[in-house]
Amino acid sequence: MIVVIGSARLRGKGPEATVDGSGALVAVAAVRGGARVELISKIGDDAIGDELSLALARAGIGHVATLRDAAHATVHLAAEDAEDGVTDVAEPSIDPADIPIDGDADEPTLDPADVELALRYLSDYRVIVVARPAEVAIIHAAATAANWANAHLVVALAPGMDSPAGLPADALIITADEDDGGALAGLLGAYAAAIDGGTPLAEAFDAFRAAAAT
Repeated sequence: MIVVIGSARLRGKGPEATVDGSGALVAVAAVRGGARVELISKIGDDAIGDELSLALARAGIGHVATLRDAAHATVHLAAEDAEDGVTDVAEPSIDPADIPIDGDADEPTLDPADVELALRYLSDYRVIVVARPAEVAIIHAAATAANWANAHLVVALAPGMDSPAGLPADALIITADEDDGGALAGLLGAYAAAIDGGTPLAEAFDAFRAAAAT
């Protein structure tokens, strides 16, 4: 099993809605690679969050460790244009009707305590992927869990974030571009799925590097 730690957002509405966000996109790619995936994220405790949970389930992504936040609204993105495959908005949009009365429009954000708590619900994972964490302490929490479970650690650092010291020697640490259109998430998901499926690290990394170069 693969554990992915990162953001989750809803794109579109209704039965055709899909998932977006740094963590959710990695999870989608890993599922497509044949892996069982659990997503650690934080979403709003609102109607859009309910729709997002349904979209995660439709995508085959487990979310028993995804937390709900009543103080912040789930980010809702416009659907992609069916003709050219691009979105009709450049930035996440939040419906004011879905913002809790006592909350604000900031996106729900994982903190290290959230990650530590969520990892206690999960077991038997072989890979942990941390996608664009907001804090270095989240990486350390994931590294501690990876060491305990003898799992492979993958970290996609947010732009401008330095790689912390003390991570496992075989961890894959890369820096994400500001906006790569989801290409990196696809590569990381496929890499994690290969490792989870038993591909040796060196062989999986060579395939990852070759795909990244194209």
